[in-house]
Amino acid sequence: MSTRKTAARVGLLAAALTVVTSGLSLTANASPAAATLQYGSHGWGVKCVQQAVNDWAARTGYGRPLTRDGSFGSGTRTWVKKFQTASFGERGADGVVGKQTGNSVLANLQGDSTWRHDCYYYVPSTHG
Repeated sequence: MSTRKTAARVGLLAAALTVVTSGLSLTANASPAAATLQYGSHGWGVKCVQQAVNDWAARTGYGRPLTRDGSFGSGTRTWVKKFQTASFGERGADGVVGKQTGNSVLANLQGDSTWRHDCYYYVPSTHG
């Protein structure tokens, strides 16, 4: 392999590593004590879930089905179950956002790093 090709590959690897490690630095501010989110929950964590589910739904052809109002009602529960089924299969679809679903929620916040960063405080996850 030529020196140019090797240098280019090393440069790409370094850039990829920078992207990965900068993404991981966002988890340092996570709140591992964030409450489980479920039907009847309210607040910023629910808005984060609604944003993430909307991002996922838009990427998979369902549009943006949820109003980001911070209220975990029947519509949010229904779409969280669909999100969980897509992420974990039928057995994981209970409509409750605990740490496992929270990890997927955080991973699905796309396009706006502010959402992802801010949501680490309010969505239960194993990050911390």
